Amino acid sequence: MHRINQFLFYLIIWLTLTSTAPFIFYLWPGHPYKILTFAGLLVMIVFFVYKTQKQLQFDRNILIIMIIQIIYYLIVTAVFHNFSNLNLCIQFVALFIIIVFIDNFVGFESFVRSYIYIILIMGIGGVITFFIHLIFGISPIFQVKYSLTGTTYFLGLTSTNDYLNFAGIRIVRYSGFFDEPGAFALYSLFAIILNKIYFDNRKIELSLITVTAFTLSLAFFIVIVAYFFLFYFKPSQLKYIIVAVILVITLYYYLADYKGDNESVKSLRELTFERLKLNEKGTFKGNNRYDATLHDKMLFMENPVLGVQVEHKVRGNNIFSILAKYGALGAMFYYAFLLYFFVRILKLHGKQQILFLKLFLIIIANFFHRPEFSAAFTLLVIYSMIKYLDLSQEKSAANQILKY
Repeated sequence: MHRINQFLFYLIIWLTLTSTAPFIFYLWPGHPYKILTFAGLLVMIVFFVYKTQKQLQFDRNILIIMIIQIIYYLIVTAVFHNFSNLNLCIQFVALFIIIVFIDNFVGFESFVRSYIYIILIMGIGGVITFFIHLIFGISPIFQVKYSLTGTTYFLGLTSTNDYLNFAGIRIVRYSGFFDEPGAFALYSLFAIILNKIYFDNRKIELSLITVTAFTLSLAFFIVIVAYFFLFYFKPSQLKYIIVAVILVITLYYYLADYKGDNESVKSLRELTFERLKLNEKGTFKGNNRYDATLHDKMLFMENPVLGVQVEHKVRGNNIFSILAKYGALGAMFYYAFLLYFFVRILKLHGKQQILFLKLFLIIIANFFHRPEFSAAFTLLVIYSMIKYLDLSQEKSAANQILKY
């Protein structure tokens, strides 16, 4: 009975989470995402009613932070008539319900484990699809336009918006079940960080890094190099770094010197090492956010305190996009979860503080390409990191009691 209940709890959680962004399912034809999301949250509330006969625990600090954010967004909405902020308020309510449900019925350690394995399974499906398409070719089962310029292709074990299949070129940059390869890379990076915090399982870490490399995400390559530098640049680990560097150099020279007729190999070179070359603008060829960054930087400089508060004026997906939309003041409310996380880190001591400072640095490094941290799923991942600090304190207190 206990296992059945646990399966039911996980089913409720993941059906609710995957029915909205950043997952791509809600755009699929006929997907009842509104019904599934509402039903999932409603079922959670029903379980709360049952639980209150005992005691329903929740994080008061995070509740206060959410209330402050909601108040700010309601004020901004009233002043600027930017009603898109109301969606953020709804997400906070949904997020709080999900956090309380996980905390009381599953536990965050178990939830984090499920998250890591779901990302890993998605990655394995993407890698399998990558090689099947590279060798034999695979046709999309269906495709959906998710933006004015973007189309997602469902390929069975994965989906993608970067699908090549013409003139002998067969390359797919898989996205898992997110909208873009970069999105999967980001959430895989979060899985790597959560694994480091909760379990520090090297096999899982290496597996996540390996499968995510096949997204060919330039941002992921840059951030993961920083990750290795922060965590593995030690004399005892130097041999692994040397092996990795030799493999990368060997692959680089193979692709650079390739003179054959296989267009897939040529495309692979263009999608990887060619993207690291500097262009006439002085930035990487693979940096497709250069113009957007300049645009949003200009908007921020013109509206530094409160931003433009208009969705369509901001290009997005660059380090200045949140500052351009909300301004410096609004960004503080927008990133309230991360600021709270940083304050908690500053209260740590010794090796634990150093560990979390490194991980925090890795998180904010993603602001250069994906600074949007407003989705309930993203904030849930960030809160899972914060929650570990509470869990570790509880374990430490329990151990102290046992000593006496």
